Amino acid sequence: MQHIDAFCHFFPQGFFKKLSDTTGGTRDIGKRIQGVRTIYDLEARFRIMDGFENYSQVLSLGLPPIEGMVGADLAPEFARVANDGLAELCAKYPDRFCGYVGGLPMSAADEAAKEAERILLKGNANGLQLHTNVNGLCLDEPQFFPIFEIAAKANKPICLHPARTASFPDFAAEKKSRYEIWTIFGWPYETSATMARLIFSGVMTKLPGLKVMAHHLGAMIPFFDLRIETGWATLGSRTSDEDYSGVLKSLGKPLLDCFKDFYGDTALCGGRIGLVCGLDFYGADHVLFASDAPFGAEEGRAYIRDCMGAIASLDVSDAVKEKIFFRNAKSLFGLR
Repeated sequence: MQHIDAFCHFFPQGFFKKLSDTTGGTRDIGKRIQGVRTIYDLEARFRIMDGFENYSQVLSLGLPPIEGMVGADLAPEFARVANDGLAELCAKYPDRFCGYVGGLPMSAADEAAKEAERILLKGNANGLQLHTNVNGLCLDEPQFFPIFEIAAKANKPICLHPARTASFPDFAAEKKSRYEIWTIFGWPYETSATMARLIFSGVMTKLPGLKVMAHHLGAMIPFFDLRIETGWATLGSRTSDEDYSGVLKSLGKPLLDCFKDFYGDTALCGGRIGLVCGLDFYGADHVLFASDAPFGAEEGRAYIRDCMGAIASLDVSDAVKEKIFFRNAKSLFGLR
């Protein structure tokens, strides 16, 4: 069985040197990154990958987002260095790295659109990685819409990655999130909220060909399917300062079908219960194997092994497992 790991992270050496000179690249989430050798050391990465047969990866940058490392003045340069580095790795090691999704300087929206055009329409990137907020702004802000248009035009997916930090408090009276709740529970919440905003704002309706893969198997969405369907059936009934009465009609189809248009990856730390739930919700054509490598125990080996094992344990046909393990990735990313 071929295995294409659809959502895993690596920093090309030239880019890692640049980010390591920034404050954002060395504190908080950057502090953790500095301690994960297999996210920047190519030989160490290869040693992990050698433990798995017929295994290749679609690369994307790790956290923090580029705008979390540098300001809008330097972000475009950082993005170019990162994307050129990822493209070089894929060209040099095609059997290891079968594709990459590029990063963008989202704090400079016009430059981000130019970079998206460069790598998607003129280059060979296989998609874009966007984070669920840009310095606190939601992706449904009008300034970001041209980026989604470019992705739709290129027929390449957006890979949606959570980006919430400790600066987002869990309760309104507090100034920050405690006990790292911002990542364990905050990331799935923010991913789900971003998916909803892309639907309700009309981004997904205006670009019907747009493909978006939500990290961690669509976060909260599969588990809350009927809460979504019944709770939002009365959208606007709880709100007196805005008129939402026409939102559902504007979608052109049932709300739950809008959420099912997304794709999800299996990066659930090897958990099987969530995998069964997500596969039941999205269907076999919209679920892709991903491990979130190189995170997890054993320098990333555990997540790869356990995610593979969870998929292999499913009571589904070999044809479905082939879709999840590699066929859906080839189709979604346009891989050879």
